[in-house]
Amino acid sequence: MNSILLFLLVALGMTDSGMPYELLHAAQREEAVYELPTLNSPNALHDELQTQIFELDAVYQQYSVKPLRMDISLKGQPRETVNLQLRKLGKPREGLNMQENTSIKEAIYKVIGKRFPLEITTKVIPLEAEVVGAITEINETERRVLIINREGCVDGPCQFQPEAYRLKLEEDTVIRSGSGPLKFEDLKVGDWLHVWTTGAVEQSYPAQMVALEMEIAEPLDETPIALTTLMKTDLKQMDKIDIRFGDGKNLEITDSEWLADISAKLQKIELVPSRDQRTYYGYLYTMEISIGDKKFKYGSSLDFDGLRYKQNMQTKEFNDDLIAKARTSIPNLLPGIQ
Repeated sequence: MNSILLFLLVALGMTDSGMPYELLHAAQREEAVYELPTLNSPNALHDELQTQIFELDAVYQQYSVKPLRMDISLKGQPRETVNLQLRKLGKPREGLNMQENTSIKEAIYKVIGKRFPLEITTKVIPLEAEVVGAITEINETERRVLIINREGCVDGPCQFQPEAYRLKLEEDTVIRSGSGPLKFEDLKVGDWLHVWTTGAVEQSYPAQMVALEMEIAEPLDETPIALTTLMKTDLKQMDKIDIRFGDGKNLEITDSEWLADISAKLQKIELVPSRDQRTYYGYLYTMEISIGDKKFKYGSSLDFDGLRYKQNMQTKEFNDDLIAKARTSIPNLLPGIQ
């Protein structure tokens, strides 16, 4: 009886689950058309395959993406895997969703003519700008700008070779300001830029990068502000200062003459907001100043209320003098720092 029933199901194109045979086995047939390559050796995926994937212009145009980089590696996989990084054209803050990722994979398989282990990731720019600086040159023909950042320069080598980048703008590079989107033609020498890039850097001077997004910053008020105003204290009658240096060493200052000297120098300092507000890790020192029952913080990073201020000759001389005196108590303090 069972044999007769099975014969009827097959004759009608049905399986014993009640589903059409063609539908049940469709995925298997598709897999058979685009068979996985046999990876018998570490060189199973050759350079030819890499070239094919990078030259799939029609696929990339269809999905408005552009390839950035690709490599073939094991990366913990049981077989070689092609790792392809794409970016969304004109949308550097968006990643591919799962459906887009799958659709691009299928399109690549169909053009290549077979399946293989393929992992696709998207370049998404971070929240914080990667490079900053003022425009000093504009090359309209090549769509390039040169930016230089002297915000951290007081004296020394950085005056002669400051942080500098020659940036290439793609046709889809996003340019904006607080008032809205802009065009390449709107850029002008002197504009302060916050820039997000592909992450690839050509090691030269100036360093060369491709910009994905640019923001023209609003001008800052560069009126000097007294340190006493920023710290909300007159910095007089200090009782004690506890200092933690960048190499982890600590120093407590209670000597009245040294405290008076530090007080007098800090009271003279005036600061201007920095246009470079990127996050920096590491510091020369931080200090906690005790005045009566109150404590106030000051440090070499010059951060107050979430805003960084520029170094100047006053802060540099204060830092140099503090470290020189601290080394009389801690001889091996901050090795490598003059």
